[in-house]
Amino acid sequence: MEEKKYWSIESSDGRPALCWDCTVNGDDHSDFIEMSGLYSSFIVKYGIESGKAVFGRQIVFPMLRIFPNDTFGSYRLEIDNNTVPEIHANGRPVSETARSFRLNGTVECNSVYEESGCRLGIERVFFPTVDKQAVCEMVTVYNRGADDITISLSGNTDRKLDGVVGPMGAISAMIHANVITDGLTAENAAAVLHPDRKAVVSIVYSGRLAMQNDPADGIDIEKEYVKRLDRVADLMSAAALDTGNELFDTMFAFCKVRAGESIFRTRNGDIHSPGGGVYYAAVWCNDQAEYAGPWQAYTGDELQIKAGYNGYAWYFPFMDDSFDDPIPSSVIAEGTDFWNGAGDRGDAAMYLYGASRYALTCGNLGGSRELWNAILWCAGYCLSRKNESGVILSDSDELEGRLPSGKANLCTNMLTLGGLRYASRIAAAIGDTANAARFLGEARALEIACEKYFAANIRGFDTYRYYEGNTTLRSWICMPLCVDVYDHADGTVDAITSAYLMSDAGQLSEEGAEIAWDRSTLYGIRGMFRAGKNSAAWSYLQDYCSRRLIGRHVPYPVEAWPEGGMRHLSAESALFCQIVTEGILAIDPHSFGSFSFVPKLPDGMEHLVLSNIHAFGQTFSITVDHDGWSVKTASGKTYSGTSTERQTIEF
Repeated sequence: MEEKKYWSIESSDGRPALCWDCTVNGDDHSDFIEMSGLYSSFIVKYGIESGKAVFGRQIVFPMLRIFPNDTFGSYRLEIDNNTVPEIHANGRPVSETARSFRLNGTVECNSVYEESGCRLGIERVFFPTVDKQAVCEMVTVYNRGADDITISLSGNTDRKLDGVVGPMGAISAMIHANVITDGLTAENAAAVLHPDRKAVVSIVYSGRLAMQNDPADGIDIEKEYVKRLDRVADLMSAAALDTGNELFDTMFAFCKVRAGESIFRTRNGDIHSPGGGVYYAAVWCNDQAEYAGPWQAYTGDELQIKAGYNGYAWYFPFMDDSFDDPIPSSVIAEGTDFWNGAGDRGDAAMYLYGASRYALTCGNLGGSRELWNAILWCAGYCLSRKNESGVILSDSDELEGRLPSGKANLCTNMLTLGGLRYASRIAAAIGDTANAARFLGEARALEIACEKYFAANIRGFDTYRYYEGNTTLRSWICMPLCVDVYDHADGTVDAITSAYLMSDAGQLSEEGAEIAWDRSTLYGIRGMFRAGKNSAAWSYLQDYCSRRLIGRHVPYPVEAWPEGGMRHLSAESALFCQIVTEGILAIDPHSFGSFSFVPKLPDGMEHLVLSNIHAFGQTFSITVDHDGWSVKTASGKTYSGTSTERQTIEF
């Protein structure tokens, strides 16, 4: 079924933005989006009901802990609309008739109020602060009429919203609101607004421990707004994509923001976390080690690179001298505890695959021998889990038992296979020839074992069973394509794009099961491109971008449906970005200063330029068009050719 499209793409200061024109598309509709800074996350609901703008606000302060050592221990606050100071014009409450909404790293609503002789234009913008334990709501009111208007705020504009006692002490949430005209704060939150002039209503929500200063003290909301836009611009500028396809390029730019903003400054360092209203100040072997870390390595963004490394480092203490116990699935509560409630999900395989790619792409081991030791440990643990068939055992997979996965599943084995290959390349780069040969040999043996164990005909498709005894199609059968195992590529692509797995919600995790997780969809698209199935992949990708960027729930990939209400977890956006690097371009790290890629465009794409890439010890761009390809470094060195076969670049 064709999904209704609410949004159009436009430019905002040279950067892409989304616009929902409510004067054209004014049906009742609402959506939500998450935005994050170092100390807070802001989940904003927005929409229209009977033409009027409606809003909802949820704030998370990850480092204010309400439970000791608990994944869900971050302080969260729902802001009731009655709590927000109401804007009055000449003593009457202002109701906002929505004209448009814009998304550009902030949520912006443009509306009007035309009653009782007043004509106001209203611009309401929601955003998190970049580096404070506070979030902002900035309302700019324009007097479009011919007479003076008194703008005021109702209620107590400077007060405590909520309080709770947690393991770190008493926590308070505050609201501070005032009216600013001509750069001056109005007394009693009221000011006279002359025709064609504007007033700024500053609303700041903050959180703090009892003995801390209020983070909102001295905040200049307009400066915080500029800082947020600057951070968004920084995130969009790294690894900038131009394909001439506005839909795809815009989705890629937005995903870079979500993948890069969800980093929190914990007591044990800056750390990337999924978000979604629940998952903060913690790391997971799938979300961070496998999904986010390898993408962060391409950005050159100091904060993302550091957060990626810290995400791996939090696991170091759990790798002992034996392989008796798996590493935990998650390190939680600012790195002070762990969660392993689903047993061994193949977490060491996730870590092995992600950390080895992160290290190679960064062009070093993060300055730490410990990361190599961790990669060695994960490789050793995975190999210690071989069964008599030569495949790797695990209790479950990243779905944690939501669907059956047997004693050995395809996903864990393919991650191990890919991880062993990349670990072999690291070993070769640092002169560890014994492990280079050993891991490469183990990878070859595992590939042969997996072919014997998993290859199967399911529903008439020459593809894979997900585990021994599996007779239904599963979305994760795409994984061999992602690690360059193409023996059953044709049948696998046909299977994952078949009616058995496709639904209005996206790709089903299993045929007949009404659940869908975007992460396997994104891996599937990536794998199709990597396997050279460009036509099927490009069609699938276009449909996906249309649904996720300009449809009913935008502008990022989602975690799952129906579970979690389609939250915008951040690492899924990192997976989307890797459709370009690991999928279309099929970039394959060879060493700390070399890689290969496939310069072949899908039908319908006239060119691809990926610029400002920071990887393999260089800053460079890749350009591919129908005349050939080039790789240009920031120092001026150029590599070029006309072949569409895999090319190796050695810096």
